[in-house]
Amino acid sequence: MPSLPTQQGADTAANVLERVRRCAASVTRYPLDILTVDAQLEDELGIDSVKLAEIAAVVGREFKLPAELLPRSGKARTLGAIADTVTRLLAGSSQPQTPAASTVPAPGASPVPSTWGTPASSPILAAPPGPRAMPNLEQRVRAVFAQVTRYPEELLTPQADLEDELGIDSVKQAEVLAVLTKELGLDKGPAPSQRLRTIAAICEAARAQMGRPTTSAAPSREASAPVRPSPSPVSPQPVLPFAGKIALVTGSGKGIGKVIATRLARAGAIVLVNSFHSRDEGEKTTREILADGGKAIHLWGSVAHEEHLERMFSTIAEQFGGLDFLVCNASNGLIGPFDRITPRDWDKAFRTCITGTYECAMRARPLMARRGGGSIVTMSTSMSQRYMHDLGCQGVVKAGVESLTRYLAAELAPEGIRTNCVSAGPVHGELLEMFPDAAGRIARWEAATPGGQLCTAEDVADVTELLLGPKTQRVNGAIWVVDAGLSGTVDGLLPVATETKERRPSNPARHHTHGYDVRALLAREP
Repeated sequence: MPSLPTQQGADTAANVLERVRRCAASVTRYPLDILTVDAQLEDELGIDSVKLAEIAAVVGREFKLPAELLPRSGKARTLGAIADTVTRLLAGSSQPQTPAASTVPAPGASPVPSTWGTPASSPILAAPPGPRAMPNLEQRVRAVFAQVTRYPEELLTPQADLEDELGIDSVKQAEVLAVLTKELGLDKGPAPSQRLRTIAAICEAARAQMGRPTTSAAPSREASAPVRPSPSPVSPQPVLPFAGKIALVTGSGKGIGKVIATRLARAGAIVLVNSFHSRDEGEKTTREILADGGKAIHLWGSVAHEEHLERMFSTIAEQFGGLDFLVCNASNGLIGPFDRITPRDWDKAFRTCITGTYECAMRARPLMARRGGGSIVTMSTSMSQRYMHDLGCQGVVKAGVESLTRYLAAELAPEGIRTNCVSAGPVHGELLEMFPDAAGRIARWEAATPGGQLCTAEDVADVTELLLGPKTQRVNGAIWVVDAGLSGTVDGLLPVATETKERRPSNPARHHTHGYDVRALLAREP
């Protein structure tokens, strides 16, 4: 008969989980109360595979376990799963379980950021490294690389390109750099995306970090009161059209949302910048607005998760007491043909675009009513009413957003709240680059657009600002198309039958990309 677990064993498991949560907080900078045992790391918290590799490296360092034995990517679904693995590994080893000093932040300490800037833009350290951080830096960096990658140190020369020459990909680099940050006692670690391609470049960035002075207090990552610029000694400026207005723009860390948030701030509004996956970009957008003399705070969270929304709107109610504008820009939807869309993709797109928009509008309703009314703008695509291949998931769900807009307009009108929709066509930016054969597609769309030019994010922001403002007081439940006329023409790109082994024999004369005949597509090029 198996023996029951002892209290000591239970305490050990709980201690392991707590230390794993702190490791995750040190890498992601998320508050500990978000990092629950059962929270889905990717779907609910937006932690991608690179960040998971960093977490695995830091957890391995914390418990003196090889990082490759810890779950990551799709296998690291929750922190509870990681903690269970650590507990099993510790039970089968003689490794001491006492944490190394200062490996994980104390419960009240601010989580530690996980990225370095380049030497010219490196953020300031929270505390200076000890004397051990300076001598033999290159040797110590090489030793950490050797420890994590198991490469012989003689291969890890200072000028060798980590990816092209040594085959160390971005995920493995993230593991190395997470361990290196702890090893050097730094507050921030370098990110592979910043093109620190060699050990020499990493050493240079580390020296720049070590040479920077200490600040008296690190800025809080939680929402804080907006910073107001000092009054100018010169003659007063004209009153801005949105002065005193409170505006929430979801998904505004980058792209169209960022442009809209920046535009509203320049018009005088206090802008609540929201981001989830792109947290760093959201904070950067907020800093840029403040540097430009505007007023903004950052609210981290996903509109697809109720607890995140509860936190965000509680902050708005406590700090501002009301809301004037809501722009529902956060979006999700797989770019690709129908046969690649899974039920999970549909669920994520619906929860973000439909449920998220609805929840934001209904939570904004009492906040706007307190201020005598308000204005909501939802975001759609003009291809919700037309066929555009590879846009099936977003096109279908955004059609639901347009219908939801009309219903919200009727339901919220008694509180003086208007709800309209901006239905944008292809807009120059990173989203277009996600399409297969992006350059060819853009050329086709431009050729099919009257005037030959696609819209920009500024064009979308123009209409959004107009719909929020007083010049459209009698516009409610409208869907305004902003696509330079593209939806009035025929795209002309239709899917062709995909040849599969199950359906018909392979034909070497035909080549397919995402289920479309490449030669047929090229033949249609203008």
